[in-house]
Amino acid sequence: MVNVDQQPDAADTLREQGFRQLPVVIAGELRWSGFRPDMINRLRPSFTAASA
Repeated sequence: MVNVDQQPDAADTLREQGFRQLPVVIAGELRWSGFRPDMINRLRPSFTAASA
């Protein structure tokens, strides 16, 4: 997890990658920005399997 308030360079990098909203989620090959419960739920099965 990166706090862009504490690491302004990270915010610049995300902007360069085309992200315009927070939060930005990068999980493997999935990437999105903004609050997306639908996308978070897509991660849940793989997260549960990985932590078991």
